Amino acid sequence: MMKKYLPVILLFGLLALNGRAAGFAEKVRVLTIDLENARIETPGVPGSELSQELRRFLEMADVDIVCLQGATDWESCEKICKLKPGLRVLTCSAFTAKTGSAPVPQVAILARDRAVLSWVEQTSEGSGFALAIVQAGFRKLAVFSVQSTKAASSAMADRILTEVKKLQNFPQNRPDPMLIAVAGGVKESTLTDGGFQTIPPDRNPAAKAAANAQGPEFWVLNGGFLTRPRNVNLPGLHTPLAISDFDTSSAFSTKFAYQTPLLFPGESPAAVAAAIQPSLLSPQVIGLLLSLAVILVFAGFLLARRKTQTMALQLASMDVENGHGGQVLTDPVRMNLIAWFKSLFVQRLLSQRQQLLSNEDEATRRTLAIEEKLSTMQANLQTRISAYEVRIDRLEQELTAATFENRDLIRCQIELLKEKVAKARGEQTMRRN
Repeated sequence: MMKKYLPVILLFGLLALNGRAAGFAEKVRVLTIDLENARIETPGVPGSELSQELRRFLEMADVDIVCLQGATDWESCEKICKLKPGLRVLTCSAFTAKTGSAPVPQVAILARDRAVLSWVEQTSEGSGFALAIVQAGFRKLAVFSVQSTKAASSAMADRILTEVKKLQNFPQNRPDPMLIAVAGGVKESTLTDGGFQTIPPDRNPAAKAAANAQGPEFWVLNGGFLTRPRNVNLPGLHTPLAISDFDTSSAFSTKFAYQTPLLFPGESPAAVAAAIQPSLLSPQVIGLLLSLAVILVFAGFLLARRKTQTMALQLASMDVENGHGGQVLTDPVRMNLIAWFKSLFVQRLLSQRQQLLSNEDEATRRTLAIEEKLSTMQANLQTRISAYEVRIDRLEQELTAATFENRDLIRCQIELLKEKVAKARGEQTMRRN
């Protein structure tokens, strides 16, 4: 009787495995916005210009995960989800002010799919983070939405690394890639020492002028950037939002991530480059042209003065030949100018040498950090392979002692574990190379 229903049982088992693997794809697009306590109104009512601009951008960007900072409450986050059908609120904080009655900015995470786990934590007044663990391909991705002040940047970085270590020790639902979307200030050296990597976004002059002390940033651990983060100004907000594509299946960014811009439908790389680079009539170009004009005028003046001096020397030599004798005087302006050029050249050489030494030290430090991370990943993969092999041995022992009806199920489990072992060994070989 059991043998009759065995195919049905196996079918439900495969559907359950597929359900566990369901969620986001391995490539995800993440958006982070600092709303600055701005109210989100329903489009069409007075004061809803920000909502209309945000809805237009969400339709164009087609994001998978949205990290919010400076939100007002859960209700405002649900209004944003209604602007783009398919989004849902995974978590939203309800921080309270310890002093005064000013509204406290909240952090939240929106996404297309449900979260495996999610929670929030307030580190200090005005600072905190929201965390959600989601399924991305065959791996679980931890997403942090962080808002911090300059004064709490160092403490916030230490708190995030402490939370990351706790996540890495989870016996179940342990995330492998981790993504941090931060608005405000976080101590970069602390995150870099913790194994995180980042790529600064390209900002056009308007975005730089609109940004406060520091714009939004992305940091990734055990994941990689697919494109360079892109900053976009949204009318109604002082801080630009940031958006980028990530690969949760790779621990390294692609070699084109630093040069590849993120494109929306209907855009071309040339248009994006024109938006990022300053125009030909920008203040920088005008200043450069004026500097060149001044240099040309000064060079013409020197040439004319030198020509006059040459004529004076010729006249003096003629006087000497005629027996009138004379002294040729040196020009102190020309000598001082030559000495100034020499000093400027030497200073530039020293500055370039100092920069080269600094770059070399930074490259050495990053290489050591990458080697240490590779060693840790190799050890983790070897631990997983050993655990799979122990489980296979135990199942083979159970297979020997099992009844005829249960042997097929145990064989299916053994085959699945062997596939995981082969996949883990292939991943270990690829990362080693």
